Amino acid sequence: MLRTNHIFLSYLEALYIQQGPKDDIVLKTFSKGEKILIQGQTLPKVMLIKEGIAKCYFSEENGKEYIVEFLGSGEILGEVEVIKNTTCLCSVEAVSEVAVYAVSLPYFKSLIQNDLRLNHVLMFLQNVLSTLPAELPISSCIR
Repeated sequence: MLRTNHIFLSYLEALYIQQGPKDDIVLKTFSKGEKILIQGQTLPKVMLIKEGIAKCYFSEENGKEYIVEFLGSGEILGEVEVIKNTTCLCSVEAVSEVAVYAVSLPYFKSLIQNDLRLNHVLMFLQNVLSTLPAELPISSCIR
């Protein structure tokens, strides 16, 4: 199943246009096979897929990889890591050429604090995640 979220994509596109010459949100592209996020590494930016398809997966200590899901337009990457203040919980790789809106971490954190629409969506996600067992390998890819 391919997840998409066009409402969130429209929201972030509007912010991208409104920002003017700032670099809080930049458009970035990834080639097929390129890693967007790497499990266990520091989150570089929160990203929202503008177009393309990416796979979200996690690797076990024994080296086995498990695909969690495929992500499309409007899907956000890294919000759980920001909320939980942790490294990347899964890896995300471009299956096709992928364009993302890359949001700086300070700007994303300010949106969480100041933008009620975003805050409500993320607080709902945090409440859902807090009900999951701690040993479950949750990631920003699991919805």
